Amino acid sequence: MRKPFKKHLNAIDIESAHGGSGRRQLLLSKNDFISSQMEAMTKGFLAPKGVFDWHAHKDVDEFFLVTKGIGLIQFEDGTEMNYAKDDLIYIPSNIKHRIENTGEEESEFFFVRLNS
Repeated sequence: MRKPFKKHLNAIDIESAHGGSGRRQLLLSKNDFISSQMEAMTKGFLAPKGVFDWHAHKDVDEFFLVTKGIGLIQFEDGTEMNYAKDDLIYIPSNIKHRIENTGEEESEFFFVRLNS
């Protein structure tokens, strides 16, 4: 049975992410007994000139809100999309992508991944 809970960001470890210079906090995962539709929620950090290297989320749609920074998202088909603070971005499942911080300050994001 699912029950209400709370967490504090300062109590969640920060780990490396996607083989680049990025880091993340795994805020929610299936281990938290959340909705069966949610794969995870993370807070991402990307150093200046850093990257979340090429990756795709198998059968998982990704939404993310940029809370700080600017940069570029590249897709395997050659298309690109710039990002900036307050942008909400959607990447459908199984699409290979790469996220690069092109600015001079750390970028921060909140990612939500939902089963497609």
